[in-house]
Order: sequence, then C-alpha cells, then structure tokens
Amino acid sequence: MHCLAVQAFLIASDSGYNSDREKMAYQEYWDLYKTHYDGQAVNIRLNQGIEEYVCHPRYMYQINICVPLNHMDDLGFPFDEESRLLDELEELLREKLETQKVSVFAASVTCNGIRMYIIYTYIPDYCKKVVDEINRVWVYHSISHTQQEDRYWETIEQILQN
Repeated sequence: MHCLAVQAFLIASDSGYNSDREKMAYQEYWDLYKTHYDGQAVNIRLNQGIEEYVCHPRYMYQINICVPLNHMDDLGFPFDEESRLLDELEELLREKLETQKVSVFAASVTCNGIRMYIIYTYIPDYCKKVVDEINRVWVYHSISHTQQEDRYWETIEQILQN
C-alpha cells in the first residue's frame, strides 16, 4: 500500500473536504475509527489533513508518545474527566511539536488503557527533548516515547488496514 495508497485513502475518505480550509487550518480535520485488534476495542483518530505530508522525505522519523490511563472503563477507554486532561496534553504537545512544522501529528490510538499519539518528524531528538520536558511538569500522567525510522509511514498503513 505505502505512500500513494495512504494518500489516496486520506483523500477518498475526505468527502467534500475544502482544500482552502486545509491551507488555512493546518491539521484540524480528524476522523474517528472504532475497530478491534487482538480482541481489544480500539479507537483511532486519524488526521485527514496530512495527505501532502505522507511519506515526505522530511518526515521520516516516527515518534510514539505513550500515555498510560489512570482511570478507564471496562474497555480500556478514559472516563470524561481524564479525556479532558488528555485533550489538554495533546494540545500542549501539538503546540510545542508542530511549531514551524517540525512534526506532523498523524494519529491518536486508544486501546487497553493506553493513549498513543503518533507523530512524524525530521528532528527526533528535539521531539524527544520536548516530550521529556513536558513529562517533568505534567503531573497527571507519566509520558514515555519511542522512536523509529518509518520513511514509508508503514505504521499508518497498518492502522488503515485494520
């Protein structure tokens, strides 16, 4: 599937999306998908406004920011109060990491008591430093991160196939 197919999926699932809005409001168009993986319920928020960034050579490093939930329901999803905190955390991460298009938020995955933000960047060390700084001051959750090269955005491809 790789790059062109991921871009095609984003465009095809984007019925009536206004390209002028994309230029004005970078990355503000998200779709929610509910699925199952290994018997677990999964919620995926996919950024539909990123087709021009998919597989761009500049964004070849994937950073997964993992946040274990403190208070979840039986399916492993956060209760409303914790969802609001996670929204605040995501906004803080986006504010710091999307500055000057250093990174692109591609997806948010919630499953089995974990929220994971998937971003692509060209400066992974900077992103890891920012996440570590936020982790020192964010008192509600313990944040961790992993990094890998994902030049062809295969993680997003896997998410789309499920």
